[in-house]
Amino acid sequence: MKKTIILSLVALAAGTISAAAQNMYDAINFSRNDYLGTARTMALGNAVTAIGGDLGTVGINPAGSAVATYGQLTVTPGFTLSSVSSAYSPEGESMYGPSARTTRSRLSMPNLGVSLVMNTGRRSGLKSFTFAVVSNQTAQYNYAASAYGANSRTSKMAEFASAASGIREDILANYNSFDNSDVSWDVLTAYQAGMFGSYGTDGRYVGVTEMISPDGSYHYVPGALQQSSAITKSGHKNDLVFNFGFNVSDKFFFGFNLGTPAAEYRYSEAFYETAIDMDAFPISFIGSDGSETFTAFRNGTYAYNYTADIDGIYAKFGFIATPATGLRFGAAIQTPTAYTISERWQYAASTVFQNPQFNDSETSPQGEYTYCLRSPYVASFGAAYTFGGRGFISADYELTDYSVMRFSEQHPDYLSGDRYMDLNEANRHFAGLSHALRVGGELRLSPEFSLRAGVSLLTSPERHWTNNEGSDVTAGDFLSDFNSYKGNLKQLVSSRYYGDRTTSLSLGAGYSSPGSFFVDLAVKCTRYPDTVFSPYYDYDNYNAAGMMVSTKSPRITNTPTLWNAALTLGWRF
Repeated sequence: MKKTIILSLVALAAGTISAAAQNMYDAINFSRNDYLGTARTMALGNAVTAIGGDLGTVGINPAGSAVATYGQLTVTPGFTLSSVSSAYSPEGESMYGPSARTTRSRLSMPNLGVSLVMNTGRRSGLKSFTFAVVSNQTAQYNYAASAYGANSRTSKMAEFASAASGIREDILANYNSFDNSDVSWDVLTAYQAGMFGSYGTDGRYVGVTEMISPDGSYHYVPGALQQSSAITKSGHKNDLVFNFGFNVSDKFFFGFNLGTPAAEYRYSEAFYETAIDMDAFPISFIGSDGSETFTAFRNGTYAYNYTADIDGIYAKFGFIATPATGLRFGAAIQTPTAYTISERWQYAASTVFQNPQFNDSETSPQGEYTYCLRSPYVASFGAAYTFGGRGFISADYELTDYSVMRFSEQHPDYLSGDRYMDLNEANRHFAGLSHALRVGGELRLSPEFSLRAGVSLLTSPERHWTNNEGSDVTAGDFLSDFNSYKGNLKQLVSSRYYGDRTTSLSLGAGYSSPGSFFVDLAVKCTRYPDTVFSPYYDYDNYNAAGMMVSTKSPRITNTPTLWNAALTLGWRF
């Protein structure tokens, strides 16, 4: 049910800042790191906090650069394949209809870096220091999902009509309302695209996919609609890292990173409704002269596009120690990242009828907003044991506390108060600890050839609460009744984690020539938790007999899998 919650939070935020999409889930999404780096790092499942020596390890532990006794240049092209299986449940029921699988591929550059090692000539103490500039990819947004099915009880256009209840029609009809009213932009766009209209004189609206009862007291969906949904996400996050490493007596290695992450995130959502039998959806238009023309609803399209450009800065500190032969320990801590996030969004809608003269469409203005986000601290710990020259095994634990995330305005207006107070309070209570466990190993078949494998497990930081009445409380519930909870937080009795896990398995191989050239190959498969997407909200509905019925929006369950392949070409000098 997680995606349903996300959509609710978007709507709640929209009431405060036009149609902006700031919420707890965006903050987690933008803050989380899914390390890619070099093929060697990827193949080891990123369990490299205590290993070092490779430029891909620098992003996880800055001390990793100091382990190598030579300079390096690495170039890592990559390939990504996203596969999402989707199942459609027509009216929120447990029984699912048709399923679909959507794939999406892209090329990328997970790593590009260079390091220089300067020897001091000492036999002990500070033996060398390293300077490196590395670009490591820390997130990929590569996702496409689509689903379809038939629904004869609810519709997107009817939900828009329900959402508009009580709003004056002159406000809905005025294009200036996008900037001069508190009405949600999707509702304004839908009305101006002809997806719903008024009836009566008391602010009541009906969708073009609905029929009004003879006495005008209720309206309902009169026939079956073919519904389909499509979601795409694209973009990436890359950390440009300026690294300094220090080798002390070949036993202690220290490192410092100044990181400047930059990301672009693109999200698009489209929903389509088509009348399976147009005769079931008759509709009449009244002309300015009072004349009435009959036609029928054919199809409608609703779309939402969102873009975020993200820049930030952070510092990271790390060390690696070798207290005994073959044994290594490492640790690193990353400061919160200060992000500046620039959002743009836009809605579009169109309605098509049997008589094309009544077709209509509308596109909203492009909304823009820039805000700041402080991400959490990240702490990682690792241990490794090397088996002489035959290989090693390594394990990492990483801890992130998302409850400390905070939104803020780029240019605060102290007269208007803190517009992010409710969202930050939701972050504090409904985001918590995320744990990552990574294990990897390398087996050297010969001085030139190596085989590698790794596995990782990442837990979700999302929390739910139980209130003093024993009911489940989500972040959406908290925000919708924020004033009540704010006045009495004792209503929240106990919390529990949502329980979702992300798992990855990786394999790889490497070749190191007797000279300066080396090449590594890795393949990684990541299985993400299922998400449930609702194309629209639940709303009060009637059947043809005028009885109120319990109806829900369709539920679309998406099961995503991501495949990554990387090839690192490297030179030592």
